[in-house]
Amino acid sequence: MHVNISKEAFFNRGGLLDEILNNTFEQAMLVDINANIIFFSKGSERFSKKKSSETLGHPINEFVPNHGFDKVLKTGIADKGVLVNLEGNITSISHHIPVFAQGELIGAIGFVVFTSLDSVKKLLASLISSGNSEYSALYDRVSRLNSKYSFNDYIGEHPLVKQLIEQAQVAAESNLPILICGETGTGKEIIANAIHTSSNNTFLNPFVTVNCSAIPDHLLESEMFGHEKGSFTGAATTRKGKFELAGKGSILLDEIGDMNSLLQTKLLRVLEEKEFERVGGTQLIPSNARIIASTNADLPRLCADKKFRSDLYYRLNTLELYIPPLRQRFSDIPLLIGHFISNSQYDIKFNDDALDIMLNYHWPGNVRQLRNIVNRFGVLKKGHVITEKDVKEVFHYNSSNIVEMSVPSTLSPSYLPKRQHTSNYGSLKDLEISAIKNILKECRNNQTLAAQKLGISRSTLIRKIKTYDINI
Repeated sequence: MHVNISKEAFFNRGGLLDEILNNTFEQAMLVDINANIIFFSKGSERFSKKKSSETLGHPINEFVPNHGFDKVLKTGIADKGVLVNLEGNITSISHHIPVFAQGELIGAIGFVVFTSLDSVKKLLASLISSGNSEYSALYDRVSRLNSKYSFNDYIGEHPLVKQLIEQAQVAAESNLPILICGETGTGKEIIANAIHTSSNNTFLNPFVTVNCSAIPDHLLESEMFGHEKGSFTGAATTRKGKFELAGKGSILLDEIGDMNSLLQTKLLRVLEEKEFERVGGTQLIPSNARIIASTNADLPRLCADKKFRSDLYYRLNTLELYIPPLRQRFSDIPLLIGHFISNSQYDIKFNDDALDIMLNYHWPGNVRQLRNIVNRFGVLKKGHVITEKDVKEVFHYNSSNIVEMSVPSTLSPSYLPKRQHTSNYGSLKDLEISAIKNILKECRNNQTLAAQKLGISRSTLIRKIKTYDINI
């Protein structure tokens, strides 16, 4: 397949070709023989969040890694169904089509049929449900390719979040093991998904997850490494494990702190030797998967208590990422609430008093708890303004559930934040007063900016200024 067109029609803008590409495909672009962009459709602008003027004349590889145009421009043969990674999202490019003018190859057209592999999955699922079982294997392959998140899906503007994303993006560029640490509900799996998706070395390969805390010990080894037929009672067939299914992609070992000592030893061998055996097998199988581990446990403490192998810990934490709990980034709460409401198209709003309560809650379930609460209000309070009373009822409000102010904690050399020992500084009240004064001075008494830095609402800050009789 190819296109014959005049050079004038191909290189001049505003004609029929532009209209077709803008209105027919979700995304489309034209490149010249040197792979420089000469047309960037409106759909491409929306998806990439880049203006056409920013891309024109630039090499396509500056914006789309592994774009697939090179082969077409070299051979003059169309390339169909190429998967590419665009702005941290996996997309399916239906075609790269060479363009000729009077027999001379002058460039190529690329257009996107599916912005997300979810669209492909839905199509395949409908075919399978209609009795076309031959699509089952393809559905499984596409499902494993489709890691759900990119770094754009981790919502937050707090400096701790920006630091986390920067570190994770750097970590994604290597194939070294990564250890993601953080409390339950902070978004460890989102970061793991995003690392896989953003890596040019793994994103076209499967993303596989093993929940080490949800699978019984006697089944976890088989789940990870597979088993041979007859290796134990019930092993009626040979079965591949998650490491084999991951191939050259990524495997997430979720809650690795719950893994038993025997499997820790076997995992250490995989990390060091890049090979493993199935349960009941004798053949060594190479492992090329990137290993990402996550935990909400204090692994250094578990190592000290001889409950986790220290050599495995030091091997896993080659690249270690710490995800802050929500109480360390209160200022992101309004942003997260807005994201959840917009994403689910809920018809609700929160008044200032309701937000004050939420900004001063300690959030033991972190972002997951916040999302669930917004979902609850979105369903039960459709068309309503959420009030302080509504929020208190959900929290079963009492004084022990509310923290008076977010006092940023410093990060320890390990992933755990240092505990605040207020006895070293006087009372919590004195600590609050000192923090408020210092921030107000730093912000030149700009109360809005000071409230943002403290991670509380402006009305809460004003109330505290009055309560503590702080002279500004």
